[in-house]
Amino acid sequence: MNDKKPFAPSADRNQEVILAAITDELNDTDHVFEFGSGTGQHICHFAATLTSNTWQPSDLAARLPGMRQWIEESGCANILPPMELDLNSELPTSAHATACYSANTLHIVSWPLVERLFLHAATLLPTGGKLCLYGPCKFDGQYTSEGNRAFDQQLRSEDPASGIREFNDLKALATQHGLSHKRTLNMPANNQFFVWERDVT
Repeated sequence: MNDKKPFAPSADRNQEVILAAITDELNDTDHVFEFGSGTGQHICHFAATLTSNTWQPSDLAARLPGMRQWIEESGCANILPPMELDLNSELPTSAHATACYSANTLHIVSWPLVERLFLHAATLLPTGGKLCLYGPCKFDGQYTSEGNRAFDQQLRSEDPASGIREFNDLKALATQHGLSHKRTLNMPANNQFFVWERDVT
């Protein structure tokens, strides 16, 4: 492996279970927009298997060079060039999607940026389009494990604006943007995979 190429161990560990979950949600022709693509490991892994889908990675400018390395080495022709996107900014006019995806983003960014992610997804998605999100969550104020409680405390000590989100808050936010909750899948390591669907616009 190129020493300069970024590598996220967590992405390597969870990519198979997320691939299985997202495969069940996508249509063969879906154009998938990923928020916060990070290293690009997920999108490369998914694109290699789901070859009939088109994949659009996006992230902050600083992450794009490493992401390009992963994409180039993957040889996947169904991955579009990475798009620079700060969630706090407007969507590029070239942005397009019939499905959206993001993993381990909501607990890292601030709540205003969580709101922006849902806004951007709702803006991109057509009626019936899906937003798939992966990561840890609280339910009715309760953590799903003591490990998640400790993780949340660590996150908030490093950045008070971050932290594991409450599902009811996410559901209410999604509803504001015309997204209906369809299902929640329990995943390994006390994570969840959430699916929202765009209502009639």
